[in-house]
Amino acid sequence: MTTRSRVAVVTGAGSGLGAALAGEFARSGCGVALADIDLANAEKVTEGLATTGARTRAYRVDVGSTESLEALAAAVAADFGACHVLCANVGVQQFGTIDSLREEDWRWIYDVNVHGSVGTVRAFLPLLRASEGQRSVLFTASTSAVYPARRLVAYTSTKYAILGIAETLRLELGEEGIGVSVMLPGPMATTHLQSSAAAKPDGLDTPVFVAEQIAVVSEDTAEDTADGADAMISPEYAARNVVADLAANEPYIVSHFVHAGRARTRFAEILDAFERAKTSETPRNEP
Repeated sequence: MTTRSRVAVVTGAGSGLGAALAGEFARSGCGVALADIDLANAEKVTEGLATTGARTRAYRVDVGSTESLEALAAAVAADFGACHVLCANVGVQQFGTIDSLREEDWRWIYDVNVHGSVGTVRAFLPLLRASEGQRSVLFTASTSAVYPARRLVAYTSTKYAILGIAETLRLELGEEGIGVSVMLPGPMATTHLQSSAAAKPDGLDTPVFVAEQIAVVSEDTAEDTADGADAMISPEYAARNVVADLAANEPYIVSHFVHAGRARTRFAEILDAFERAKTSETPRNEP
């Protein structure tokens, strides 16, 4: 199967990382279905990809709605006839401590980040299974999925969930020849905070972020990167290896070398806990 006969579906494709992913797939020759809750933005990105020569089309989708996701899958099946790469990329941000966020805030961020990602895969699984050739699912998590930061308890917990979902589905869907990868982007220069605030439903008046919270998060996530590299990158740079890594069925895709020290510390502490349990065990045949 040639690259030009392949089809990629990207949610959250109207801006930021989603738009960058759509661009990478289009330049690789794939047909691309760009889906976003803001159809106008998705259409602008689609227009910008005209020079690639790839077949592209914009769709509106609300990943919090099962009906909307099923309608998107049906439309892609009718328009493209296949889905070889599915990018469950939609996500929103919410700063705050565990006791400052209301139940409604928690439900919102989980409905979008976790249930929306799961719903995206559920809606497209029949089309993925019916498509021929290499097939892949890409989840967008975050480096927040491998280390914590204050004021990000809601967001971080959703990204931990995405990581677990992706790792489990890699085992299950791998039996069907469908690869599953998870992307762990570090800090990117996007409008994610602003778009999250705009997407928050009416009636949920807890601010998505305030200056004091940003200062705390910045303190917890500050880290020098290799060779003095900039910790803040563009979405286009973050997406640069995605097509190749999916082709190689890599389980994890990291945007750039940042926060590796924090991840290394966390995993070392977990392994140390296993070793402590091992050395403190008594023989199992003793009371």
